[in-house]
Amino acid sequence: MFEVKNEGQRATVYIYGTIGDDWWCPEDANRAKDFARTLDELSPKPLDIRIDSCGGDVYEGFAIAGAIERYEGETAAYVDGIAASAASYIALMADRVVMSDYAFLMIHNAWTCCQGNRDELRTTADRLEGIDGAIAQIVASRSGMGIDAVAEAMSAETWYTAEDAKAAGLCDEVVETEQRVAARVDPAIAGRFRNVPKAVGAAPCSGADASGEALPAGGEPEAKGGSELDEPAVSHAGDNMNPAEGEGKAIVLGNRVYRRKEN
Repeated sequence: MFEVKNEGQRATVYIYGTIGDDWWCPEDANRAKDFARTLDELSPKPLDIRIDSCGGDVYEGFAIAGAIERYEGETAAYVDGIAASAASYIALMADRVVMSDYAFLMIHNAWTCCQGNRDELRTTADRLEGIDGAIAQIVASRSGMGIDAVAEAMSAETWYTAEDAKAAGLCDEVVETEQRVAARVDPAIAGRFRNVPKAVGAAPCSGADASGEALPAGGEPEAKGGSELDEPAVSHAGDNMNPAEGEGKAIVLGNRVYRRKEN
């Protein structure tokens, strides 16, 4: 069952897991009737749809896509991990599609399992061909790609990176991963090494100048020697330290601050 958050000015629906029923993990099921009912209750509030799904039942996917298309409020689909198979055209039904730069979107021809005589097998193949045409039409209409190009990509089972998807018109925006500085050291420690990367940098901790000494309240560091950076390194922990916490020598690794024990 998908999760819903209805707080603030926007609502969020999470489609994480299988489109339709999931016999192995029922908690991962995303049923169209539940989804449509939820959207009717949220309308017309602006809606974010977070997606991480490898697909599932094609008809359930059509129904979910239809619920998004007729939603009265503004919609934005965010591909957090993957939007594959049935999840791909669900994402495309939103007014705006946003992908993380490490996310993927995949389109392919529908497939099924069947048994029977030759007439029944031919009927199933014809039915699959019709489904493929419907999916191709959705993708072409929402992306601007030609119907023949979409059909070819589906036959090849095409996996799009976020940048590839944007180039093909399948997404509107790619969110780049913010670079996190793995470590930030004070100059006294960085000076012991020869090849300190600029991204790590010999930047002072909050509340300390370039020598690692505490700064006066509201003061500016005096010009001193030491490593020069194009721009100061960022540390989520270091930048949130109180001035008193930054006094003395300290090393910031990830989100943790380690102090040097004074002798």
